[in-house]
Amino acid sequence: MSPAHAQTRSDRTNSAISTTRQSSLTTIELHAGHGVSLDFRPTRETIRKAWLDDPSQVTLDFDDAICQNANRQNSCTASVIHLRRIQRLKFPNLPATATTLLTVMSDRNLYTFRLTFPNSGSPRYSAIAIQPNRITSTSVATRIRGSSGAELIEQGLQVAAARRLISRRDALWNRLESLITLVRNGVQVADAARQVGVSQQLIARLVEMGLKTQSV
Repeated sequence: MSPAHAQTRSDRTNSAISTTRQSSLTTIELHAGHGVSLDFRPTRETIRKAWLDDPSQVTLDFDDAICQNANRQNSCTASVIHLRRIQRLKFPNLPATATTLLTVMSDRNLYTFRLTFPNSGSPRYSAIAIQPNRITSTSVATRIRGSSGAELIEQGLQVAAARRLISRRDALWNRLESLITLVRNGVQVADAARQVGVSQQLIARLVEMGLKTQSV
């Protein structure tokens, strides 16, 4: 599930970019000798887990040291991730790729970023601030309701699990299952989202994934 529709705002004084929540994949350039920080503080969300599809060229640092421990990532309470490009490492059975995906799971959302590794040019930014999205009256979450809506969300959740974007052990999974039950029982999605503490953007993306399963 992949910040997002990147509405970027260049800031020449601190080389920062502001980006909204995801509706499409945002690309982040990592230049040799430079890093990029992802700042989730504007969203007031807590980072629970982050992982790379191909870790051979990037290291992740967090403002909460617990997040570095893979066995304790569910205890992670970070709000900033620092990405640092390194010399490519060789891992057995891991094919070399020109780009990779970074997935970040917060207590309310899932984010994916495409990381690229330019060999020329200069860095255009050193930090990206993830901004809360402004919900519009045409949000998907306001149009999905009842048992059919619950089924779409559930199908999207299964797709996310199949892609290893979320697991049954995650607290977010339990919240989403509670939301599905509420929607199935007639609660409007927006109200259910507030009750369980998940964002309407996440629900919209799950619905989108659920719709794709029906078109296959």
